[in-house]
Amino acid sequence: MNDALERLKNRQRPVVPPRDFSLEVEQADVSASVNQNIQTSSSVDTLTSQGRDIQNNDVIAEMLTVQESQEIKIPKTLTTKQTTIRLEAKLLERVTKVCAKENLSREVLFEALFEHYEQDSEAWAEILSQAKQKTEVRLAIANRKRAKTMMQRFSS
Repeated sequence: MNDALERLKNRQRPVVPPRDFSLEVEQADVSASVNQNIQTSSSVDTLTSQGRDIQNNDVIAEMLTVQESQEIKIPKTLTTKQTTIRLEAKLLERVTKVCAKENLSREVLFEALFEHYEQDSEAWAEILSQAKQKTEVRLAIANRKRAKTMMQRFSS
């Protein structure tokens, strides 16, 4: 039995390189690629996109207009860090509903909220004040749980 235990302790595990969590987004000229996909026929213009045909020129023109008017700057790379957060159950339900309605992820919503309110000094001060109050409540709950656990351990 000692021999098996020693073999388990001494076995070499393969070294795996760390994962790259960065997202790379290539900046492409969408209007040029959409224009290349437009095929003209004698009666109807069609756009083939992922196996579906769109037979309405107005939709294509609207897509190009919206894309040109928004002027979204797409970074070449985006570095992300995966984290786990705990939220109040009722708040999580509300956030989930908003995200589902707007077709957003919670992470992107939180990033946008943080960046927006960081620039608004009045709102930022109010948010930090509320966050400090929530921190005090959560610490008090954690201390109460810790004390209860310790009392149970020492009374047994």
